[in-house]
Amino acid sequence: MLAAAPAGAQGITLEFPTYQLQESFGPWWRAVTAEFEKQNPGVKINLTNAPSNDHHRMLTTRFAAGNPPDIVHMTARFVWGYGAEGVLEPLDRWVDKTDIRTSWVPNQAAMTVDGKTLGLVMLNYGFGLLYNEPMLKAAGVSVPTTEAELIAAAKSLTKVRDGRTEQYGFAMNTSTSSWGYMYFMHFHAGRDRELVKDGKLDSQDEIARTLETIDGLIKAGVSPKGLDNTPMRRLFWGGQAAMYIDGSWAPGYADNMANAAVKDGWRVAKLPFSNMAGGPSNALAMPKEITPERKELVWKFIQLAASPEWQQKYAEVTGNPPGRVGMVSDTAKAKWPTLAMFDAAASAPSRSHLPIGYESEFTKISDIVANEMSAMVTGKYGSAEAAKRIVEVINRDVIRK
Repeated sequence: MLAAAPAGAQGITLEFPTYQLQESFGPWWRAVTAEFEKQNPGVKINLTNAPSNDHHRMLTTRFAAGNPPDIVHMTARFVWGYGAEGVLEPLDRWVDKTDIRTSWVPNQAAMTVDGKTLGLVMLNYGFGLLYNEPMLKAAGVSVPTTEAELIAAAKSLTKVRDGRTEQYGFAMNTSTSSWGYMYFMHFHAGRDRELVKDGKLDSQDEIARTLETIDGLIKAGVSPKGLDNTPMRRLFWGGQAAMYIDGSWAPGYADNMANAAVKDGWRVAKLPFSNMAGGPSNALAMPKEITPERKELVWKFIQLAASPEWQQKYAEVTGNPPGRVGMVSDTAKAKWPTLAMFDAAASAPSRSHLPIGYESEFTKISDIVANEMSAMVTGKYGSAEAAKRIVEVINRDVIRK
């Protein structure tokens, strides 16, 4: 028998904007939304999609205007900032009645801000090196297992004819978005460095060293300057780039972005670094400024998405390791051969992409790093000057404020 919607909930439409409908996550979000509507007659969900950067800008604007969506789906690193602003509803009174605290990935603990649970982790970051196997074989290049090998491979795989690059060796995100910062952290954490540790920013020399590596790759022409995620992915899946770094969702692009040759020839390997940056990827949350009736419905949706049945389906449908532990079935592993590797990567990170102790300042810190890195790769100044600016601004505006 279908559960009735809470009293007073008839005719309610919950707004649910996301940035994952165009990826392998889309069918799962649509299915769990349909199941929620089936279980709650008279309640509808308006499920909409926008690119990641646009989606998160929209959330910020709507929270600032006091008009947030009912179901908040966001990249988990933004939870701390919204939490610091006091716009998210604590979930503890509902979570405490479930098994979530004992059945979820350890990074769920990171969703606790000032003692309050403000989100439910849907996915941990697990990254890998995507590579075009025929391109590597044609160039006589082995899959890189170290940073030095990655740099050498990227240069060897870059092909230029008559001054025009026909094939990029390693497409990199060096944009001013938060994903530009994440690419910086792949290299920085890969050298066993945290950006912030024990309340102190890493040294200017160490930050410059990481920037110098990235700048050297750009100057070598292995990647176009200033790429954001979508053009970066299009280069690889369209057969114009031999390698790039992406998360466990990347196999989902094979169906709608890959040309025929890439669809048959792409592979994924462990990141070629001694350490990996990790952390929670995305989370569901609830706005404080909605009615009690809507809060009860939003929680019912979160609870449904968190159920063992739907968490197992999450792995099977999306090919990603879910938040609930032990939900990767044999069916999921058979359907998604890369899932086991990404699941291991999501559990293995020894360094965080987050500024430890300053998580609520993530947006400010990531903007500073990404902006200076972008200025560097476009030739405004070198790695030493970029590092100097990063250290000065973060220490002035965040660490020592």
